[in-house]
Amino acid sequence: MNKEIFVAILDSGCSFDTFDKVSVQIDDNHNCKISDQKKINFNHGDVIANIIKAENINIYDIQVFDENLTTTPIQVFHALKYLLDKKVDVINLSLGFTSNFVEIKELCEKLIKKGVTIIASYPRRSNTNIYPASYDEVIKVTSEFMVKDEKVVALEAEKLFFGANPFSNKKEVTGSSVSVAKFTSEFCEYLKKGYTKKEILNEFSQRRVNEPKPR
Repeated sequence: MNKEIFVAILDSGCSFDTFDKVSVQIDDNHNCKISDQKKINFNHGDVIANIIKAENINIYDIQVFDENLTTTPIQVFHALKYLLDKKVDVINLSLGFTSNFVEIKELCEKLIKKGVTIIASYPRRSNTNIYPASYDEVIKVTSEFMVKDEKVVALEAEKLFFGANPFSNKKEVTGSSVSVAKFTSEFCEYLKKGYTKKEILNEFSQRRVNEPKPR
């Protein structure tokens, strides 16, 4: 029998019912309010959540993006803080910041120490660190155009850097955001079968794609 897995998705919110559904909003005085989700006419959250949703997957649908698909570090901080006392196996972060916020770093460390796997978006080739993906023990996932199926591949497994196909069924939603969701989806399929995080990453680490060499 497959295990029940609990996955938190920090995104723009999705239209279908989920295990939990909240919005993280910040007022003009920088106070946080956890409330009902707003209606956002954007497909991003739906696309990401539909890639991940499956039997025995319980989703915390946490809306941190607004109508312009923008978010702030303080919203992500409070979303992670909200999850700190929840039963969560995996957190899907199809997002990232170029600045390192120690408060977010500390929350990630606490969640990972509790056994939560954090999976975050990372640029394919960049000299700029992106957070939370660059924090220790956070899994980095990026677009890998050479992958023609839904399987995850290793890029630099020793650095927890993986790739996945970046295309979805919505042409306006592509890139590493989609790749992160595909990693989360396959990772959770293994979790449901009773594999440990270490065993799953070992399996993924054996996979490679043969990219053409630059001329």
